[in-house]
Amino acid sequence: MPVFTAKQLKNLSVGVFKAAGASDYEAEVVSQHLVNANLAGHDSHGVIRISPYVSMIKVGYKPYGYVSKIVPGAQIEIVNETETTALMDGHWGFGQVIAGKAMELAIEKAKRHGVGAVGVFHCNHIGRLGEYSMMAVKEDLIGLAVCNSGRLVAPFGGIERVLSTNPIAVAIPAGKERDFLLDMATSVHAEGKVRVWQSRGEKLPDGWIIDKEGAPSNDPEDLYAGGAILPMGGDVGYKGFGLAMIVDILGGALTGHGCTSGKEYIGGNGTFMMAIRIDCFMDLDKFKERVDELVRNVKNSRKARGVDEILIPGEPEENTREERLKKGILVSDKTWEEIKETAKGLGVSAEELAK
Repeated sequence: MPVFTAKQLKNLSVGVFKAAGASDYEAEVVSQHLVNANLAGHDSHGVIRISPYVSMIKVGYKPYGYVSKIVPGAQIEIVNETETTALMDGHWGFGQVIAGKAMELAIEKAKRHGVGAVGVFHCNHIGRLGEYSMMAVKEDLIGLAVCNSGRLVAPFGGIERVLSTNPIAVAIPAGKERDFLLDMATSVHAEGKVRVWQSRGEKLPDGWIIDKEGAPSNDPEDLYAGGAILPMGGDVGYKGFGLAMIVDILGGALTGHGCTSGKEYIGGNGTFMMAIRIDCFMDLDKFKERVDELVRNVKNSRKARGVDEILIPGEPEENTREERLKKGILVSDKTWEEIKETAKGLGVSAEELAK
């Protein structure tokens, strides 16, 4: 499997998207999101998405029974707005561009009025949610992002696809410690994780998916043959299932994008984002001190046998980022071949772009 630097993958991605009709700005934003996901170890949201996105630009892509199409240059429209809230119509542009603008607006409102909440509909795949929550942290705000997607997840106790992986990301600024970032699917894993294992020709761990008859499976192909991902939690999967329903309501019902199993839903990500200004509640530095104290208490607590370090949410991604910046990013042979074929179809060379 080939290994690339972050710069090489960024150049590759930008070149492919521009050849597919994206503007310089769109190609830059989307590509940076994809590479950042690879750096964080979330290969499911990285350059493995290049080929599907290009398919969505050219002819539409049908991953979950819905024909999704990316419209390069789509104009984002604010259809309803108050001092603290807004509802945006993305008109099916690049999800990362739309979601980034939504969080920017939420941050702007939070800085002025203490809180900002923005809903988004008609939005394509927005990628790794943690990117948007961390935008708020960089401004010393608390950030929240959720979104729904296509039917892939069975409810707790069921075997039929009714929900999506419905991720949630919460980011909180710390002081001397690393910032806190919880970025997770409410299912056992994101669909893209299954796609990564499939691209590597590997079997899935126990408890990830069931086949179309409801039997446990380790074969990634069974998911794409009508199976389903399970909600997070195993025997207590009602917890992940409950969180998934909350995300579907906030991202789908509240925004008008439509809940995953509803008649209004036609693909993409119904998205809800929020930014909170900390100093409207208490002194910012004191807040950060309290977060630092919590982090240290957790990390310095007694460890289970065989555990070297307790990691707080966000640390694994930061550690992976540091390692991959030094050693490079591994791309599966299947993904690399797909990208080369996609680039060739656009009249460009993946090998040349990735130099």
